[in-house]
Amino acid sequence: MPAKIERIRPDFLWNKPHFTNLVTSTGGRTVHLSGLVPSTPEGELVAPGDLGAQMAYVYDTIRKALALAGATPANVVRQRVFIVGLQLDHRPVIMKAMMDFYDGDQSATSTCVGVQALLVEGAMVEIDVTAVVDE
Repeated sequence: MPAKIERIRPDFLWNKPHFTNLVTSTGGRTVHLSGLVPSTPEGELVAPGDLGAQMAYVYDTIRKALALAGATPANVVRQRVFIVGLQLDHRPVIMKAMMDFYDGDQSATSTCVGVQALLVEGAMVEIDVTAVVDE
């Protein structure tokens, strides 16, 4: 069955450019990807101390993992982003990473949460996503 994804930006909500407030989906198959952190397959930390580079690495890894399930960023309907020591001045870095990943108007719903630490020492970000693809 083909998947249908609809992105809605209600006028009564503050619609930010880097995510969509409301996404519906019908049909298709749901893909759940565990939270990914900026580490190599050998467990080495990528880009210590650089949130933007770490987010870019994680989103690139997400893109590769989604491809294994027949998905692209346009199929992502929900994401959760966990940032160590989240600060308001991180917003431009986070927005850029999300906008680069979603490449336009195909963004997902999003929750961004500040956390004390992640399970990989030095990791500044962890992201998990849910996507919907054709069956």
